[in-house]
Amino acid sequence: MTNYFLAIATLIGTIIGVGIFTLPFIIDQSGIIFLPIYLIVLGFIQYYLYLLFAEIILSTNNSHRLTGYVAKYSNKKTKYLTLLITTFSAYGAIIAYIIVGGLFLHQLLNPLFGQSVFFYTLILFTLESFIVLIGLKLIAKIELILTFLMIVAVGMIVWRGWDYFTFANFNIIQLQNAFLPYGPIFFAISGAVAIPGVCKLLAKNKEKIKNAIFWGNFIPLLMIFVFVITIIGISGNHITPDVLSGLGLIFQNGIMMFTLIFSLLAIITSFLTISQDLRESFWWDFKVDKTVAWVLACIVPYLLYLFGLNNLIKIVSITGALGGSAFGIILLWLIFQVKKRPDKESIINNKLNKPIVYFLSLLFILGFIYELTTIFK
Repeated sequence: MTNYFLAIATLIGTIIGVGIFTLPFIIDQSGIIFLPIYLIVLGFIQYYLYLLFAEIILSTNNSHRLTGYVAKYSNKKTKYLTLLITTFSAYGAIIAYIIVGGLFLHQLLNPLFGQSVFFYTLILFTLESFIVLIGLKLIAKIELILTFLMIVAVGMIVWRGWDYFTFANFNIIQLQNAFLPYGPIFFAISGAVAIPGVCKLLAKNKEKIKNAIFWGNFIPLLMIFVFVITIIGISGNHITPDVLSGLGLIFQNGIMMFTLIFSLLAIITSFLTISQDLRESFWWDFKVDKTVAWVLACIVPYLLYLFGLNNLIKIVSITGALGGSAFGIILLWLIFQVKKRPDKESIINNKLNKPIVYFLSLLFILGFIYELTTIFK
């Protein structure tokens, strides 16, 4: 039973990261009416994709990352294309964590020690990349604790912000921005890198994997909904792209310090999970030297950040659209190959039909095209 809750916490802890902090700003631009629509539709799509990924893992004897599964059931060209897409997606997420992590650490420590945002970004990145280098594994129990503390932090914001809450702050609908939340919400609710960990934790209780994925996916959706509604309702004109900067103008130091600490910890754990996953993809699936793999996974995205990739909203939007779309299309194609020649029978057996595959693939492609055209505009 303990591993069951640890599995749920692992998925929740991976999903709740930097994405949640960009959504109030985005939803304020598009209108609050689109929040439940996108959360419900994309939430069920993500749940379906997680189950597809779990079936692939449970149907294969050896452990791999996504590129490894593609290589096993396909060919080298497809494997390298998958690596390119997943690397781009991971870089976008890592850069977003670098940006927001530095901002939050600056807000937390600047009143005590001074220094610039760049200084704190460098300090935090150095610590995180060093942990990835030495290969320290995140323990699921830590994720369980941090997940509980994140729920407490969101609860405190709701409780303490109630006096400032007003429905007059809500922008109901802006049709010209109706598709704006697609990429950011897809990014905010993405946690596919945690699925191998969930399957590993429940290796002796495989019948509980599907249920754990369900709760690990939908609890964050509820947290995100409550968080976004509360932030918009209390912030009004103070909403900022990273949210907490604006809250600092409303809340007193005590609650802000608590919220910053545990928001920062959530970002750090997500950074480590994604960086380590990317490093292991280079290392395990492509036999790259582990130190070189670390450079590719950690140093390269930081250099991209230094060279000017630092617009948080654009990075989250394009990463969510590309990462979510590409991941979905790859899984929809891959699962057909796995079902034809699995290594073993999986306890999760998803039903597939061509209309669903075509519909979801079209949705992913159109969403990605929209984000691209928006970015270039």
